[in-house]
Amino acid sequence: MKKKFNYIIVILVMVVFFIISFITNIIGPVIPEFIRLFDLSLLLASFLPLSFFFAYGVFSIPAGLNMEKYGGKRMIIFGFLISLFGALSISFFPSYYSLIISFFLIGTGMAILQVVINPLLRVAVSGENFAFYSILAQLVFGFASFLSPKFYSYILQNKSTFGINSIIEMPWLSVYWLFVIVSIVTIIIIYFLRFPLIELKSDEKYSDLGSLNYFLNKRTTYLYFFGIFAYVGVEQGINNWSSEFFNQYHNLDPNVVGVQVISSYWGNLTIGTVVSLFLIKFFSSRFLLKIYAISSSVLILTALFSSAEYSIFSFKLIGFTISGIWSVMIALGLNSIKEHHGMFSGILISGIVGGAIFPFLIALIGEFMGLKIGMLIIFLGLIYILFVGFVAKPLVSNKTIEMKSK
Repeated sequence: MKKKFNYIIVILVMVVFFIISFITNIIGPVIPEFIRLFDLSLLLASFLPLSFFFAYGVFSIPAGLNMEKYGGKRMIIFGFLISLFGALSISFFPSYYSLIISFFLIGTGMAILQVVINPLLRVAVSGENFAFYSILAQLVFGFASFLSPKFYSYILQNKSTFGINSIIEMPWLSVYWLFVIVSIVTIIIIYFLRFPLIELKSDEKYSDLGSLNYFLNKRTTYLYFFGIFAYVGVEQGINNWSSEFFNQYHNLDPNVVGVQVISSYWGNLTIGTVVSLFLIKFFSSRFLLKIYAISSSVLILTALFSSAEYSIFSFKLIGFTISGIWSVMIALGLNSIKEHHGMFSGILISGIVGGAIFPFLIALIGEFMGLKIGMLIIFLGLIYILFVGFVAKPLVSNKTIEMKSK
């Protein structure tokens, strides 16, 4: 019997994706302000995104185990509660060390949410449609990422205080007060929803350490884990360091040009995701992954080694060319296994730790050889993504429209 499409779950997943993206990708535009405010070196500043994304590496697999045990609804609420506590810590105790702790807590909550909502979406729309709706979720993700720098720019100009005096000197705190409010509202709504957010299929019994060991012995696991690792590293390497790049190499104000570039970067990612929604209906996921990786590789080299004008253009446009990589990588990964998608999702999402490692390596190399050389790590990540495009062998291919010749 054909499974019914669950619209409520799809809408819920899209809302959660929006919230995750908004709070995650505000970090990049604010880093230059952290450097100025707390007098940080590149290396010390890199520990901020490191603490956030490191949480994904620590808690994604346990989240995958517990999702199948306790259910999606409880895990989503738990994820929001942990993130809420982290946001409150930043809001009341804004300092460099409290930021590290708070970012780790927020990252933990985001990791739990990411692990739950991907298999949740797959169950709601079925495997053959998952690639399409995963790209749709990326569209929502990109739109939120486009709005977050705009919001940051707005509060810088208007000194929005949300009624808290300390925000006058640090207006970026408004972001975290907004997140506190949104988290509370979301928790209340989800708590009173009277439907199961996810049901395991008959062949998906509760995962345990045995199933984890099974995946850890499969080549497929490492192929897609490092695919996610590389993609998020690329995405956050650009998000976190492009503003400082313009500051160092082109003497451009990071709070003006940097914020504008990052906002356009995420805006183009959103536009590219719309295009990907159509492309995925005509081309295989593997083919698209190759095109995304090759075009992005050319753009990152242009961005790093050309004039300010071409660099700005390339950093903006690379958002368009990487737009479908996350969705395609997740879809290829989950469609390459037969069961325990919750556990496998946890393993894949733990690859988001690449968002911690790449910016940290960029800063570490940048301290000794310059930020430009450090950002070549982004190019290496794209080369690995291209490799995945050549060797991927999913069990379920994305559904495409066949062009009939007359």
